[in-house]
Amino acid sequence: MKQSLLPALVITACLAGTLLAQPPVVSYPAPAAVVPGASTDLTLFGTNMAGPTALWTNLPSAKIELAPGIEGNGTKADQVVYRCTLAAEAPVGVYAFRLATGKGVSNTRLLMVDDLASVADNGNNKSLATAQPLTFPTAVDGAAEAESYDFYKLTVPSGQRISVEVVARRLGSALDPVVRLLDAAGRELAYSDDEPGIGADCRFVYQAPTAGDYYLELRDIRYQGSPNHRYRLRIGNFPLVNTPFPLAGQKGTSPKLTAAGPSSDEVSPLSIAVPFDVASGRLPMAIKYAQGQGSAGLSLIASGGPEQVEFEPNDAPENATAVALPFSINGRFETPKDRDWFEFPAKKGQRFLFTGRTRSIGSPTDLFMRIYNAAGGVLVEAEDSGMDEGVLNFTFPEDANYRLMVEDLLHRGGPDQVYRIDITPYQPGFSLAVDAEKYDVPKGGVFVTKVTAVRRDYNGPITLTIDGIAGTAVANNVIPEGKNETTISVTVPPNLESGQLHPIRVIGQAKVGENEFRTAASTLVPLRTQLNGLPYPPSELDGSIGLGIGPVFAEFFQLSVEPSPVVFAQVAAAATLTVKTTKANGFDDNITLAVDGLPPGVTATAAPIPKGQAQVAIPLTGPGALAEGDYKFRIVGSATFQNQPRQVVLGDVVLRVVKPFEVSVSPAGPMNRGAAQKIKFSVARTAATGPVAIRLKHIPAGLNMPAEITIPEGQTEVQIDVTAAADMPLGECKVVAVATSKVKDKLVAVESAPVVLQVAMP
Repeated sequence: MKQSLLPALVITACLAGTLLAQPPVVSYPAPAAVVPGASTDLTLFGTNMAGPTALWTNLPSAKIELAPGIEGNGTKADQVVYRCTLAAEAPVGVYAFRLATGKGVSNTRLLMVDDLASVADNGNNKSLATAQPLTFPTAVDGAAEAESYDFYKLTVPSGQRISVEVVARRLGSALDPVVRLLDAAGRELAYSDDEPGIGADCRFVYQAPTAGDYYLELRDIRYQGSPNHRYRLRIGNFPLVNTPFPLAGQKGTSPKLTAAGPSSDEVSPLSIAVPFDVASGRLPMAIKYAQGQGSAGLSLIASGGPEQVEFEPNDAPENATAVALPFSINGRFETPKDRDWFEFPAKKGQRFLFTGRTRSIGSPTDLFMRIYNAAGGVLVEAEDSGMDEGVLNFTFPEDANYRLMVEDLLHRGGPDQVYRIDITPYQPGFSLAVDAEKYDVPKGGVFVTKVTAVRRDYNGPITLTIDGIAGTAVANNVIPEGKNETTISVTVPPNLESGQLHPIRVIGQAKVGENEFRTAASTLVPLRTQLNGLPYPPSELDGSIGLGIGPVFAEFFQLSVEPSPVVFAQVAAAATLTVKTTKANGFDDNITLAVDGLPPGVTATAAPIPKGQAQVAIPLTGPGALAEGDYKFRIVGSATFQNQPRQVVLGDVVLRVVKPFEVSVSPAGPMNRGAAQKIKFSVARTAATGPVAIRLKHIPAGLNMPAEITIPEGQTEVQIDVTAAADMPLGECKVVAVATSKVKDKLVAVESAPVVLQVAMP
């Protein structure tokens, strides 16, 4: 049988249209499976799906395109249709996909490859009398309703073997299914709920004794239901199997395999070539009866070393199967209360991990392990509990032969009670986990994630990087010595366009002793959460994070400065500017301010604009003798909103250095000999607030006026009468006013610009 690997496939579609503000959410696909050797139009239902740009999937050797010829396809928010074309050799199994739009990436959803044709639940099959008729063999895609049943009718010949399987929880559905087979009178012929090896899903085989009509009744065991309580009901003549046996094959070899499961007796052994480049570590395959209808999907572990298999009889210490450390054991409990013994030599101080693998690879076995010394004394034991499938961490005390005993915790036996034990040298290091299985980030923006470490005899720093995208900048990317977590901030490069979808991984690295240790962070916890508690999602998904690129993040604040320009008075050597902000899009946090590019010696005391406020005053101080003129400087505002940093730069702010006050002279008009006229003296105060004394630098001959004029504190001008003598020279004369006032206890004098006085005849 030709086998295909599982490359990540990204299909890009160019679509026009207005996109919604939120990333897509996929509720479910319909049908729930695509067919090998054919094209299947797969409708994805959910929200925010208008304008799809990419579909990522690990379907084997798939060609995927936006389905043509469907009016409005790609423009609807609640559904989109993709055409999936698979090679004929694509094996039956469970796979994953994510949808991207210009706003981000969807949650991970699961679907099948299935060689049974699909029909949809008609929704009217709520009683035996209204049971939906089916053509044998087939598969039905449906959803359970609360406090209700779905009924299906089969017409089969005498002797027909009927394999029934409900795939629901294995696809991440909320449904906990139970299924019954009934005769035409409604009598129960077969029942299934929570079958070993497939968790909450159910299945059975029944051989029809007579030709006629048979009925299937399907519901949630808790009588719950919703559009998301979905199922795929498979009906045909296929083996009910869980795993291959042995459970693993060394890369580059062609192991001989049998099927392990409740109805595997008629499945012929097969040989399969395990390639060297099985990237996911799992090799999918399909198993079927020689004259069967429909296939069962299995998955073989592709290992990097030789595989060892237990040989019966080995149910007592004296006939233990001899093995060598390190090794991987593949075994089966053939009968109830069966025990398997293995014997091996070990040296003093050697430390090994004995890791059980059962439920995560499809076996119903609850594994119990115990190590004995040569005298039969118990040294250490472990049983599986929760998600843990049993781990022994043991350092051998002396050079000797030791025995490992394994059994099912409940003393079960049978063809499906298989197990695998990986025995590897202990290595100090750590494991990592992240808190999400997908992130949506604006173009050129930032996403954050908490990374948690579980340490194994290593207490030093752990450096974190992002694998899958070049050019990312990772801040806070070291879990410090002695700590177990950090929250990294990842800035994606600006060349990643909106609508792109990138599979990435968070990688941890450290120098542990003399070795470079490297591992990817797990995503199993968030995957389980968003797949309705599915305990063992497909192992190849663990660590793979979907990164969706959205639009540029909206601006959420602006800045302005008052006054403009900022006036800085000599001598007083101080000024105050006010930075104002306009906030938008719900942002109302602090804005940090920085001032740079000021003239030498001038400093700014910059404070942030506090949360809930729209401005802040910033004082400037500097040398009192700074030369008059305009000086440009910058004000930079920084803030973060929804993890997205933003800087606003005011790059042409002007600092205008001026005298602490200015004086001007304004004659009311020409002066006639022998007549009086008014002259106004004005002061523009920048820093001088007290009285200003004014005199003319040179009083022209014949001009009669006070020797000194005072503009009182709080006033800006004064007007006086001056008289021209009868013999005052005719024509023009220039006058300059000199004003003095105290600024910071220092007497300062300034001169006005020259002003022309016109003397004329009466």
